[in-house]
Amino acid sequence: MPVRTFDAAGTGIDPYRRLSASQTNLWTSCPRKWFYAYRHGLKGPMPPVIIRGNAAEACLSRIMQESPVLIAPDSTTLLTSPLTMDKDPDYDDTTNWLAQRLDARPEGDWPDSREALETWALARLDFHFDACWEAAVHNWKITKNRSGSIEDADEDECRVMIAAGIRMHLDEVEGCLEANGGPMLEAWRAGEARPDSPAPDGFPLIWNTPHKAARSSGEVTWCEAWELARPWFVDPDAGQFKQATCHPDGWFQGEYDMIYRWNGNIRIIDIKASIGKGDRSGDYIEQLRLYAWLWWETHDHTEDVEGLEVWYLGTGTVKVIRKPTESELKDYEKELKELYQKLRAGDPSEADCPTKPAPLRIFEEGGKAADPPTDPDPNARCIRCDYRGLCENVEHDLDLPLERRIERFGHAWPITPFAEIVSRVDAVGNVGLLRGPEFDEKGIITFRFDLKEGYDKAVVKPNYGKNPTNISRAIANGVRVRVKNAIPGIWRGNIELLLDEESEVVITDDEDEAPIVEIVTQVNVVGRVWSIDAIPNGVDVKRWAVTLLDQSGVCSVVAFRGSIPITAASVERGDEVAILNGTIGEFGGRAQVKLSPSSKVVHLRANDELPAF
Repeated sequence: MPVRTFDAAGTGIDPYRRLSASQTNLWTSCPRKWFYAYRHGLKGPMPPVIIRGNAAEACLSRIMQESPVLIAPDSTTLLTSPLTMDKDPDYDDTTNWLAQRLDARPEGDWPDSREALETWALARLDFHFDACWEAAVHNWKITKNRSGSIEDADEDECRVMIAAGIRMHLDEVEGCLEANGGPMLEAWRAGEARPDSPAPDGFPLIWNTPHKAARSSGEVTWCEAWELARPWFVDPDAGQFKQATCHPDGWFQGEYDMIYRWNGNIRIIDIKASIGKGDRSGDYIEQLRLYAWLWWETHDHTEDVEGLEVWYLGTGTVKVIRKPTESELKDYEKELKELYQKLRAGDPSEADCPTKPAPLRIFEEGGKAADPPTDPDPNARCIRCDYRGLCENVEHDLDLPLERRIERFGHAWPITPFAEIVSRVDAVGNVGLLRGPEFDEKGIITFRFDLKEGYDKAVVKPNYGKNPTNISRAIANGVRVRVKNAIPGIWRGNIELLLDEESEVVITDDEDEAPIVEIVTQVNVVGRVWSIDAIPNGVDVKRWAVTLLDQSGVCSVVAFRGSIPITAASVERGDEVAILNGTIGEFGGRAQVKLSPSSKVVHLRANDELPAF
């Protein structure tokens, strides 16, 4: 099956800290680069070339989803899939899949040659392209962390690439025709060959009625071959990463582009809307080999992948990748598990992630290795690195601030460098107004209490969406406890101590001290905007979030709904800003500043006054 989910509850696996092929490739290219991207959470800018890739993949998927027997070349029908609330294809819904209600077109109108089938598919390209392109442009435009100009995105180039993808898929259809439908022809004609994970085709999961293209006997037709050859691909209506597959133990995740299986064997295809030049072509090789390993792992080590291919739509060529041997598959399991333990289950420091750039690989069109295959300069990879202004391996000064005080609004504001923000605290006091703790069968604890020490009080409760497990069962009203490694916060004027899996509540005595009154909840910071991570859109995004840099480190800033200041809308990547009267928090293992209605975002210097990232 191309999609395998994993319930991480109670397993100790953080679903947001799984290992992936992109992470392993980044680590291999330079450990320090991985550190900046995943430990510091520094997202790189989004260039306009992403528009071409997203539009091409969406349009090609829409075309392959359709049937020339059910959809006319000029039809306005769109086979949108019914979705769950979580944006998964709703295969439990058996009535709202459109293809099951469509009538067959007159048989005389069915394509009966490769040329006729290509003409039909190109007509469907014309129908789908504008919507796919506009959606990709819209998604890029609403990303304030974008770079470049929309003029750098070429619609005509994208159309040519999609047409190339159609012809590459038709090669598969023709191969299926020449094999007389392959081993599943008779079962498919009888309506008995629907796989457990069907390709998106407008039909529900359970569908035993023969397709309207199916003949009762005889040689396979072009329309039958189109249906039989259809690969599995990510449903174009599904939410992002909703059709990924997980390692059986939950610590590795990937999402295949396409899987051909019409001949009874598995071939994994990676689609690239490019010509294949540049270092990334090396990453594609390793990504596909990791996907072969992932397929092997998720099929009980009994089902091997027959082939691996990169489809370069810019050249219309297929690059065949050598699949891993059984010995290499076993090595992957050991090596990747060790890497997961080091990078994602653990918390590597900057020193654990040295500046060791791998040689920059050189590829020609079609992903062919150049001669020589690498750049002779050992630091060639660093020249265009997104993080060159942060790394000691490159002399590029970003003019990052390190303020201790600024004057604004007739007031002197003390400024805390990011490295000095204390986002984990201990506190000692007596328990009051205890609710819980209640322990369920999965170890999830429900509780809340007041921690009191004299006139000082803090509310102790689980952090949002987290499950603290180290809570003493001896806790009771009046008992003196130490709350350890809590995240401080403030709500409606009261101090909160938020607990997660790294926190504890233990019984202590009268000699133990950690005064509540000494907990710092408010902070002022100054930093340069590395990325704008979220902008409210009035639909599903209801927060404003940025990542800031100063000379000491990294800090994230977030504001929700009524706490989003008007000045936030004018903040651009590269600006230097002050966040005044923020609340200390933590997210993803790094310090976070939360905005309240009394917080301020103040522009200090614009990005065009500072060195470019």
